[in-house]
Amino acid sequence: MVIMKRLAFYLCLLFAVSCTSGYESVYEQELIRIDKALERADEYVHMKQQKISTIENMLNSRGVTPLQQYHIYRQLFLEYQPFQFDKAKETLEYQLVIAKQIANDSLLHCTMLDMAMLHTTAGFYLEADEIFAQIDTASLTLDQKVCWYDARQKFLHDYKEYVSTSSIEVPDASQITRYQDRILEITSGDLPLNRHIRILRIIESRDFEKAYKENLEFIASLDKTSRDYAVQTYWQGYICDNLNRTDELIHWWTESALCDIQGAIKDNASLCSIAIKLTDPQDTDRAFKYISISLDDALFYNAKLRKVQIASTLPWILKTYTDSKDIQNRYRTRYLILTTCIALLLLVFCVVAVRLYVKGRKNAEEIESKNLQLAEYYNSVIDAEENLKQTNLDLIEANAAKEEYLGLFLSMCSGYLDKLKKNLTRDQFDAELKNFYKTFDTSFLSLYPTFVEEFNMLLKEDCRIRLKDGELLSTELRIFALIKLGITQSSHIASLLRYSVNTIYNYRAQVKNAALENRENFEETVRKIGSKR
Repeated sequence: MVIMKRLAFYLCLLFAVSCTSGYESVYEQELIRIDKALERADEYVHMKQQKISTIENMLNSRGVTPLQQYHIYRQLFLEYQPFQFDKAKETLEYQLVIAKQIANDSLLHCTMLDMAMLHTTAGFYLEADEIFAQIDTASLTLDQKVCWYDARQKFLHDYKEYVSTSSIEVPDASQITRYQDRILEITSGDLPLNRHIRILRIIESRDFEKAYKENLEFIASLDKTSRDYAVQTYWQGYICDNLNRTDELIHWWTESALCDIQGAIKDNASLCSIAIKLTDPQDTDRAFKYISISLDDALFYNAKLRKVQIASTLPWILKTYTDSKDIQNRYRTRYLILTTCIALLLLVFCVVAVRLYVKGRKNAEEIESKNLQLAEYYNSVIDAEENLKQTNLDLIEANAAKEEYLGLFLSMCSGYLDKLKKNLTRDQFDAELKNFYKTFDTSFLSLYPTFVEEFNMLLKEDCRIRLKDGELLSTELRIFALIKLGITQSSHIASLLRYSVNTIYNYRAQVKNAALENRENFEETVRKIGSKR
């Protein structure tokens, strides 16, 4: 036995060492959510394409006016905007043609603003700047001015970030704050754009704790399938990154990535950001997979900025991926050695097990004789249990007979009262009725003396029935006492207790509403009170 224990110890030790060589990412649960969504990515893209096809078919409908065509192209643009840059640009060009055709300056300005924002988002800053220069800001409506300020501040902010490593200067970069101030001045504080700008300003001031709280409240108000949700959860991850809350950072970027995947949003940043954060060599397979998917999305969307951003991370990912393969090869050699050692130990275990088996056979006869003794004892217990069951059945029959006789007695008393009612005054009848109630209460409680206490235990504490001095049962208790005796019809109970059927129904409903547990089975539970006696 000592040898056996030592062998077991060494085997467990080797197994523990081999387990420590395994790996599970600290973000495993979040990454599993992403992997499951990516498995259905093609399905989500197909749904997006079906929706686009449905809208495109509307263009071929009979009697569609140019203005209606403009609005249909607007729907197409909103679908293409995060999905495919070239198609989004194409729909805007069609809108421009229609707006010029119907000579509608307001629609023309809306389209040009959309085109400026689209080029800004995609990283085509020179093209966006040319479009901005063509817009007559003096003729814009208030809503269009909001769009202008938003597009302009985003253009200057993103362009400034894009050329930050070069000597290029962005003209009007100092106007970013002014454009943001104008948005905050002319929009309502509960609008998503207003809240988004306020949070950006807090981030710019590097008050990340305040930005964290403000953005968390904003996220709670957003639809989880909306583009705004994907954007704000990405910013929440960025905020957590600056607060060194890595676990929470991965959670928010996961939320953003899931929204992007499920919405077939190809212009995305979260999946790439997660890949960059997977710095452990054991995570490189996933990192390489995520960065590859992000690059495919960027190529599909065809935006210059996103392709440049993703391409800059690939060398680091590839190097880490190569390093991880070297580590895996070292682990594989270690596992081979450990497996050989474990196989040898298992062989020793088999030899020891055979010896123990032989010894066990000798003990089997002793155990068998003891089992025969136990079997005899078990048979005697079974006989005693059968006798106990028969006794319980006899008690149940006796209780059923008592309940039946008590119900018959009540019916006879009730019939007797009906006959007396014609020959008695009102006071005399009331006295007889009280005597009837007292007789019933006394008879019932003699059968079930703990009925009141057990019944109250089925009710919420503040709804339990408290009897008056000298009172044996209240009206509610009498109703459920009759139910306990098997009298369940409200009409029969009403006849016995001299109440209307509606009154009986209301009492039953009121008590069941106060039930501590499932009200649907309340009366069945009442029927079981005292059944163990």
